[in-house]
Amino acid sequence: VTIPEGYSSFEMATLFERELAPFDGARFLTLARVEEGHLFPDTYRFAPGASPEMVVSVMRKNFDKKTAELQEEAASSATHFKDILIMASILEKEARQFETRQTIAGILWKRILVGMRLQVDAVFGYIAGTETFNPSFADLKVDSPYNTYQNAGLPPGPIGNPGLDSIKAAMTPVATPYFYYLTGKDGTMHYARTFEEHVSNRRYLR
Repeated sequence: VTIPEGYSSFEMATLFERELAPFDGARFLTLARVEEGHLFPDTYRFAPGASPEMVVSVMRKNFDKKTAELQEEAASSATHFKDILIMASILEKEARQFETRQTIAGILWKRILVGMRLQVDAVFGYIAGTETFNPSFADLKVDSPYNTYQNAGLPPGPIGNPGLDSIKAAMTPVATPYFYYLTGKDGTMHYARTFEEHVSNRRYLR
């Protein structure tokens, strides 16, 4: 079973139910939510009917092995690895290229530093428990600790399970003069220094 980078526990439960039938997806979800962010996306060999406990254990051990050096490196930095992992889970959903993730990491860490809210849309799929979710203006007001429009700082936990590139990007942010970004309809990233410039960039969404 191949777990794509960025998959949340919800998405994994659906995948395992399909690939490892019979599989207790509800039980897996209960266990996996506690380990969100620590279930390493990779290709695994499980027997059909494998227990959720065993699947979660194998994935967590793989995470600890694959990220050991990064965790050691983070231990000597000013940013806790838990926060790095949360940021990485956001970057996984917000961009595809490593350099772009580094740029966005720089923007988001800077927002936290100056007291701005992150205001990232990626969290709403996790809040809703769905794979994809385009939030409406009403959704932006939903009462959830994961709502980065309503709450300052990082969400309380990862919104998915990032791969190594996203974790590395979160640890190596690139400094820019920007505070805003959006992905245009053609997939191109557009950055802005001010909210007015950001509003102007929204023309690329059409």
